[in-house]
Amino acid sequence: MADQKPFNLFIYGTLMNPSVFRAVLGQRLVISKAEADDVELFHARRAVLTGYKKVSPDNTYLYAVPDPHGRIRGYLVGPLPGEHLILLRRYEGKNYSRKRLRVQTKDGVEEAIIFIGNLKELEHSFGYAFHDKLKQEVLLSRKIDEALEETEREQLHTTETFARRALGELHGDTIRDLTRQHFEAGGISDYAIRRSLKDTPLRNFDRITADPEAKALAPNYLTLVIRQVLFNQIEEKIRRDFRYELDHMPLRGEYYERTVSSLAALRLLNTNVSLINMLVHDCLNELNFHKDRLIDFVRWSIVAADSFYDPQAGRSEIKFIQSHMGQGHIPLGAELEFSNIGHDVINDPQGAAMRDLRYDGFLYFSDFGLDVLTWKLGGHIDDHYEKASRRPRRGFFEVALGNLSVEANISKPITDDPWLLNQFVHEARRFYEITPHSVHISLQLRSQHKPSKERLLSLEVMKCLFAVAGDPTAGGDGRLQIRRLVTDEIIRANPNLHMLFSEISRRRSSDADDSHLVVADRLLSGRYIQQFKFLRLSPEINYEPIIMCLKGLQMSLRPGSFMTVQQYVQNPRHRQLFEELIEWGRDIQPIPKSESEVFLGYAYDGLMSERRGRPAHSEAYIAWSLNQVRTMLEDFNALVQGQAPSQTSR
Repeated sequence: MADQKPFNLFIYGTLMNPSVFRAVLGQRLVISKAEADDVELFHARRAVLTGYKKVSPDNTYLYAVPDPHGRIRGYLVGPLPGEHLILLRRYEGKNYSRKRLRVQTKDGVEEAIIFIGNLKELEHSFGYAFHDKLKQEVLLSRKIDEALEETEREQLHTTETFARRALGELHGDTIRDLTRQHFEAGGISDYAIRRSLKDTPLRNFDRITADPEAKALAPNYLTLVIRQVLFNQIEEKIRRDFRYELDHMPLRGEYYERTVSSLAALRLLNTNVSLINMLVHDCLNELNFHKDRLIDFVRWSIVAADSFYDPQAGRSEIKFIQSHMGQGHIPLGAELEFSNIGHDVINDPQGAAMRDLRYDGFLYFSDFGLDVLTWKLGGHIDDHYEKASRRPRRGFFEVALGNLSVEANISKPITDDPWLLNQFVHEARRFYEITPHSVHISLQLRSQHKPSKERLLSLEVMKCLFAVAGDPTAGGDGRLQIRRLVTDEIIRANPNLHMLFSEISRRRSSDADDSHLVVADRLLSGRYIQQFKFLRLSPEINYEPIIMCLKGLQMSLRPGSFMTVQQYVQNPRHRQLFEELIEWGRDIQPIPKSESEVFLGYAYDGLMSERRGRPAHSEAYIAWSLNQVRTMLEDFNALVQGQAPSQTSR
């Protein structure tokens, strides 16, 4: 019961950082008493602890240890609620012991709880023997900032905060990889950090300043640069200011840690389009493609982000997401493809027949550093041959939140909540202002036993899926067709006929998670995922109930990949299903209610067993999802029959 009493706390290390204090305890730390006028604020008073000194035997963490002639300057905070002790114990870890001591303030001597070094543990446990992710993030960030400052002096010949932050943006993927390696390997040396940053060339567009086409397209690319830096900075501020709320949301550790902060940043920017456009306009008026460097545009954008950001608006977005989030059980992900000329960017890689007048198929994507700047959202160019090349080439701009490294093919799922995944899909679509093309939905398979890649869905189920997300569109003769079935977008004849409908593959979430390592005829680690590739990316589609249906179908029917070249050539059942589906896509007939109810029945059966034989969602939510898809199918039939669709499915 004593722990439930309010208490004063003396802090002398990482908790003196207001961002860390808030991330641990969910309340803000202020130095000025005049600011402490809110229940979420705690006034930090200067205080001195005598009889102790600070040491850092691991050159990482600070520990207070006894010293008869020592003193430590810090802050006295409180009174704090008694329940905060649980959070503090968890944060400080086993290398610290809690003591109640007296400290000196300007108002006199006061009693406080202090976490001091646990000498017994410290004798054999330094550095990374215990792992507190937040504490390590703070200390690693300091080391990276010091290395950036050194790199700034060498590469830019400046010592200025905004220039250093811009340098950090243009080394964003390197810093991402250093951070990942630090946590996977149990630490990374200061030397490795400095060398990685110094050895990575600073991105610029020197290669293309004399290119007349690049000059014409530069304002469009620079607009994308400015907007992307605004997103990166806003996401970082939300992640810093609301770390406590983010850490207490129902997202398991296996998910991408920037999912919610990324969604909040996208929502915040999308609701302020006029202001964002004004900032872009001002930047392009002040800076010039031929006279200024890429880092100057990045620096300008960082200054703009600081002036734009409102913590209260960030709080509102976090609360909105928190109030709508649900939990499922199956990990989910999505990849979004954008192209202003659609699939012709793949069919005509040289741009001989059709040109994208805004980006020329993202030919200059790497020259403007966008392969680095888009790392938080997993941005890259996909020409359906390679994803990780900096070689100039035309292709789709692809966004894959949770992609930790395109080069190393490392990724994490982003959520188990279909609502959140749908929100991300649409907010990312709105943010990029590039013509949306397709979205791939990924589901992690429940069993790690090798799934069957040959198991088929029925024709009735396939028809229902294409009806709700395969882009039913009137053809040149006015007749309705399923565009994804009558074009070469997902149906290919090279080298032989195949179809990009669904694919089972293995994904890694870390460098150590080597899916190619075989022990006793068994692949180690990695997770099987099923990726559905047939869906059109459209502002008109609510993907939330569709994702629910895909989950249910995957769990109840366990379909495999469809359709590889080998399947078409060697398997008559696959070939027959493909041909029947194409025939229906060209000459659409309404889907009988009996078939749609069988389809929905399969989805229901799977959803009712999602979490170890039990539903992961409420039955009301499952019923809502299936009814939404039922209405979509009814609207599809109305289109086929030439009737007006209902208003209830949008």
